[in-house]
Amino acid sequence: MDPSKLIEYVNQAIDQGIIPALSDYIKVPSLSTEFDPEWETNGHMLEAMNILIHYIDSLKLKNFTHEVLKEPGKPWLFFGMVEATNPKLPTILMYGHFDKQPHGPKWSEGLGPTNPVIKNDRLFGRGSSDDGYAIPSSALLIKTLQDFNVPHGKIVIIGENEEESDSASLIYYMSILKDRIGEPNIVVCLDAAVLTYDRFWVTTSLRGNLNVDVKIKTLKAGLHSGSGSGIVPSTFRILQMLLSRIEDVQTGTILIKELHTNIEPRHWVEKANTMEAVGRIPFDELPIEDGLQFVSNDITQLAINNTYTPTLVVTGIEGFPLLVNAGNVLQPELNARLSFRLPPGVKANIALDAVKQELTRDPPYGTKVNIRYVPPDAGWEQKPISSCLDKALNTASQRIFGKGYLKLGDGGTIPFMTFLGETFPEAQFIITGLLGSDSNAHSIDECLNISYLKKLICCLFETFRVLAEDN
Repeated sequence: MDPSKLIEYVNQAIDQGIIPALSDYIKVPSLSTEFDPEWETNGHMLEAMNILIHYIDSLKLKNFTHEVLKEPGKPWLFFGMVEATNPKLPTILMYGHFDKQPHGPKWSEGLGPTNPVIKNDRLFGRGSSDDGYAIPSSALLIKTLQDFNVPHGKIVIIGENEEESDSASLIYYMSILKDRIGEPNIVVCLDAAVLTYDRFWVTTSLRGNLNVDVKIKTLKAGLHSGSGSGIVPSTFRILQMLLSRIEDVQTGTILIKELHTNIEPRHWVEKANTMEAVGRIPFDELPIEDGLQFVSNDITQLAINNTYTPTLVVTGIEGFPLLVNAGNVLQPELNARLSFRLPPGVKANIALDAVKQELTRDPPYGTKVNIRYVPPDAGWEQKPISSCLDKALNTASQRIFGKGYLKLGDGGTIPFMTFLGETFPEAQFIITGLLGSDSNAHSIDECLNISYLKKLICCLFETFRVLAEDN
């Protein structure tokens, strides 16, 4: 098959269908359940999802059925399925999510979280690259297989609305749908990262996530700093003391052994091979300030740090006024959110217990320290990719990009993948996506690389075409 015809078909379908639908989806100020207490009543989540479902309906897929599931207190879930044209071919489960992160302040001039803008081959807006494109792209992939008469096995599409809030309801929905899903041979997830835009990337590991809110209270009311400092310890210094139990401030090394995993020699070899192919490009494209140095000059070490080592970031603080209102006051309390990334192989609940122990034992100065947390998510690691799938992935990347695919370890978290890996231990995984270093997922100026989306769909098509030919 001439790939130029495929590329022309997909390019037109995305320009005329997916991009307009995504633009309308971006306009809806929907948020994931954790960030919108009124998600069940304000209609935003359902409206955003229905825009993309309307696009799927417009494709008029053959032998495709879909429905939206809803249980009290649980967000809507999209379930779609197309019957196999050849039952001997692999059953495929495709996954993505509709829900969005909070908007964030101060987007660049002319841009905004609910203002879709196409600029420099990017579609800007919240949810564009994380992860609004996933479900409509899955449907377009089916449409492309059908229109090019490529046989396929049963294909199931799952689209959730709670990924950014730890997918708490998804396991329940999966239990309801398990008989209809069956045993997938291949799981495709469109929610992952890429290191460069010049080839097909497949994620082979993900870190877990552990979020803990720490509340420190020293006073019943604010106190003039002239009257209280030197007598009452500041909440900020107490936070520093607690964090010093967890992280070496000079190196960033996490001091709690339960958060570490064994980094095997093969991990170093894989990362060295990947970095040899791409060089410093993934790091040099990060939006750092001039003169800032990375934590290491060794790019392989940086890749390991982002994949197989635990890290801590303070992602939010409450209790301090804005500078314009900052008088000479010793603040009575401080709340900080600590976000840990956990390497694959670390048991998330054991890590949580260890962090809780360090934060609450022997509180400095007898301070009241309270913590809150949500159930943590473990990391995930792909079992070896089969030779037939490896061949299909490589052929796809060669035909579309002119170079082979590469594997990467993603420093982020996709909670559902650990569950799927445990539920379907024999399944192969194609975890891929288009989140480059300039995609700004979760941050301001989130954007989707339109050209890469087109090539990504073409690569998935070619992967399934090769698998069909080889069966």
